[in-house]
Amino acid sequence: MNIPRCKVALACATATLAVTALASCSSGSDTPSGGKSLEIVYWNYGPAAESGNKATADAFVAAHPGVKITLTPVTGENWGTYYANVATLIASGKHPDLMVISGEGAQFVHANNLVLPINGYVEKDSEAKTLVGDIGKGLIDGFTVKGDIVTLTYGWNDMVVYYNTDVFKKAHIDPPKPDWTWDDFKAIAKKLSADTNGDGKPDRYGFTWASNEIFPGIMPWVANAGGNLTSDDVCTATADSPQVNKAVSFLRDLITEGISPAPMPMSDVFTRFQNGQVAMFGAGRWPIATFLPAGFKAFDIQLYPKGDTYKTVFGGAGYPILKASKNPDLAWEYQKFTVSTDIEKQYVGTPDKPGDSIPSRRSVAQTISTVGVPPANSDLFYDSIDKYPTLVPYPAPAKYSTFESTVLRHLQQIFAGETPVSDGLKNMQSELSSIVTC
Repeated sequence: MNIPRCKVALACATATLAVTALASCSSGSDTPSGGKSLEIVYWNYGPAAESGNKATADAFVAAHPGVKITLTPVTGENWGTYYANVATLIASGKHPDLMVISGEGAQFVHANNLVLPINGYVEKDSEAKTLVGDIGKGLIDGFTVKGDIVTLTYGWNDMVVYYNTDVFKKAHIDPPKPDWTWDDFKAIAKKLSADTNGDGKPDRYGFTWASNEIFPGIMPWVANAGGNLTSDDVCTATADSPQVNKAVSFLRDLITEGISPAPMPMSDVFTRFQNGQVAMFGAGRWPIATFLPAGFKAFDIQLYPKGDTYKTVFGGAGYPILKASKNPDLAWEYQKFTVSTDIEKQYVGTPDKPGDSIPSRRSVAQTISTVGVPPANSDLFYDSIDKYPTLVPYPAPAKYSTFESTVLRHLQQIFAGETPVSDGLKNMQSELSSIVTC
């Protein structure tokens, strides 16, 4: 199962909310709350899902007396099966008002006619205009399908390169710069790879990437080669395009040249990075929730190196209003509440208890560096979509679960050297052609 924190700011990111501190939160407008209720469905992936959603719901109720909120957990092996199970729930006659989704779900809820677009609310609600103005355009566009805004994003993660500052210093290598290229990256990574025990095999590597997810795995490289795994409208697979071939070949060469080990689960990446066995890896903001509580601070971040272009890859989360809702106006107030300043501050966190995602509100995200939460280069998180606004649509077809597992299976064969890159991508494309459709 994909761990939610590895992609987006999910319900688990609100698990540390201090409900009493939020009792004074207000939506800032006359709220149609008296005696009304909301039902919110969420993916029941574990205890943090329940506690996180409950914290946000309790805070909303404290700020809106008279509202009753029912939280309905929905099972699923991953995001894809969760979305399908919510659709089944609604088809059975249930009328939930909101549901938690990640970026992969925007296409699904829209294609299955489950969601009530919020364009009208955004246009008419003066408070919404202020909120939207404080949220990066890319975060709005990322949850817009065919002109319909599916939801406001309450938190997100983009892909950056983490580097171990102690390893760099010992190797007398300067920190990477934002304008570095693939050639620069490879040269640095090669210098950082070494056989330290003299057995003829590298035991310290310059870079590695996650084997169990596309997002922190190949996608940043594919994007910066100018490609994607699907067409922009997510109706056609493009896995065997020249751009994807270039990115996957580049990564495969890192393995064959002893610069990278075979890709591994993200938990193993964290361990090897902290003990200096891996000098660099790619991820979003979530690693700091593991590193800082463990006392590990010898790291910083940089943008991904530029290939033929530079594009930002990101994932986010939100609470779209469902067409099944009997109280959409109150549901809109709840969605706005999830991006209120006090809620957003929880994603910043502290050096001892850091958040694991980036606040969607720019004004709040910019406080990360001022409150002393590492890394030192933390402004790059939001800069990646503000100063480098070229975005690649995340490949999120309606059958996302099957899509991702198919991609990962073929990549495993390619990176293990069992299948040549070109043949592997053609095989992947052949399977995806019946999965990525509109």
